[in-house]
Amino acid sequence: MLKKCYQYIIIVTMFVFFSTGDFLHIQDATAGKNKIFVCYCGKWCECNFEAHKFGKCVCGDNLFPSDRRPAETLKYQCGCESECVCDSKSDKEGNCVCDKPMKET
Repeated sequence: MLKKCYQYIIIVTMFVFFSTGDFLHIQDATAGKNKIFVCYCGKWCECNFEAHKFGKCVCGDNLFPSDRRPAETLKYQCGCESECVCDSKSDKEGNCVCDKPMKET
């Protein structure tokens, strides 16, 4: 019985750990001059999404802070023009962090 209790606690802890991205709402302030938010969806997607604001990727995953340098050229960019400063870029078509359609570069 004790073993099942430990398994239950481990499963709940893992669920809370992996779902904290939605609950924490990483502040835009954490993205400084050299900080960008990127998608780590892996090889199954290869969207290469990055933005200067926290939000969702074109594939629906949460973005994570990163210290890597922003990509120079990607196929799509934020279509907000001068309305915002999210600077979303991706190799896949979809919506930017501001939930507006991205345009082809």
